[in-house]
Amino acid sequence: MSGKLQNKTAVITGAAKGIGFETARLFGKEGAKVTIMDIDEQSAIEAAKKLCDEGIEAYAFQLDVTNAESVEKTFQKAIANYSGVLNILVNNAGIADFGTVENTSLDVWNRIMAVNLNGTFFCSKAAIPSMKEHGGSIVNFGSVAGVVGIPGMAAYCAAKAAVVGLTKQMAADYSAQGIRTNCVCPGTIASTALGQQLLGSDTSEETQKKRLAKYPIGRFGEPVEIAEAVLFLASDQASFVSGAAFNVDGGMTAI
Repeated sequence: MSGKLQNKTAVITGAAKGIGFETARLFGKEGAKVTIMDIDEQSAIEAAKKLCDEGIEAYAFQLDVTNAESVEKTFQKAIANYSGVLNILVNNAGIADFGTVENTSLDVWNRIMAVNLNGTFFCSKAAIPSMKEHGGSIVNFGSVAGVVGIPGMAAYCAAKAAVVGLTKQMAADYSAQGIRTNCVCPGTIASTALGQQLLGSDTSEETQKKRLAKYPIGRFGEPVEIAEAVLFLASDQASFVSGAAFNVDGGMTAI
C-alpha cells in the first residue's frame, strides 16, 4: 500500500461487517488508525481484533447512531484516543426496508430516517468541532436509491436522497473551514446483509437476469470496490472534491 492515510485518524460507523469493515481494513492498510463503531458491540470488538491481528491500530465502540446523547459521548471517547484529532468520519451505518407511501408504517418510516439520516447528522455534528481545528474529510453513505426512484422503497429512497442533500449543504458550510464532505452512492452489493435483504429470497436464474439487466457492467459490486471509492474521497487525492455524490454502481444510474 502507498500510505495514502498515513498518520490519519478515522471513525467508521456500522463497521463491524460488510462495506464498513472493508473500509476500516483498507484505511488501516493505508496507514490510518481506525475506530469501528457498531450497534453490535461484540461484533465491533471482534472486527477490531481482526484488524489488530493484521497490524492495524484499531479500536471498537458500541454505538446506536439514533441516540444523540450516546453519539456525543462515544465520539468524545473515540477522539480522546486520538489526542483530540479526528481526520476522517465515514457515516456508513444504515438500514433499509420496503413499502410504498401508502403501506409504509410510521414506525418503519421513523426508523429508516433515524438510522440513515439522523445518524449521519448526529455523528457529523459530533465530529465537526475537532475537524474545524485540524481539517478533515467526511464521507456519507447515500445510495443509488437516493438518486433514482426504487419501486417499493419510499422511506429508504427519501432518507438516502436527504443524505445526498445534507452532504451538499455541509460542503457549502464547511469546505472553507478545511472540512470536505462527500457521499458515495453504491449500487447493489450482493454479498452484504443489506444486499441480501434488497435482493430477497428469489435467486432463480430468471430473476437474477432481470436484476443484472439494470447494471450495464453485468454484475453486482463487491464491498472492497465501495471501500476504494471511500478511500479516494477521504484521502488527499480528492483535495478538490467537496459536495460530490459519487455513484459507484456499475452504470446502473446511467441508463
